[in-house]
Amino acid sequence: MQHYCKPNDKILLVYQLYDSSSSNATLIGIEYIITYGQYKSLPDREKPSWHEHKTEFAPNMADPMFPELSASQIKTQMSKLIDTYGKVIITRNPIDKLPAFVPQVIQVQHPFMTNQTNNISNANSNRFF
Repeated sequence: MQHYCKPNDKILLVYQLYDSSSSNATLIGIEYIITYGQYKSLPDREKPSWHEHKTEFAPNMADPMFPELSASQIKTQMSKLIDTYGKVIITRNPIDKLPAFVPQVIQVQHPFMTNQTNNISNANSNRFF
């Protein structure tokens, strides 16, 4: 799964999630990224849908792509991501021929997020970001 990141003026970031890094990759979901303060302000019933990024954005772990930002802007964004939370919504199963998948909030341990889904061919399949 490839994540393409875009800064957002209401929350920190929005990621578009694609099934590969190819030019004809299919959009299969989104991830919303919020700050720790925003996470703390969520109702308790909503918090289980979110995961923290301390491990994912540790050095040498994450490789998010920010196509609209310069290298220095990317470095600034990465430093902000350690104390953030994400909510992943998958809208399409990448192995389906048609988008007949019921959208779901997915936790990081789900096969989509750990790239263990069968029939996904991607040179970067062992990377989360």
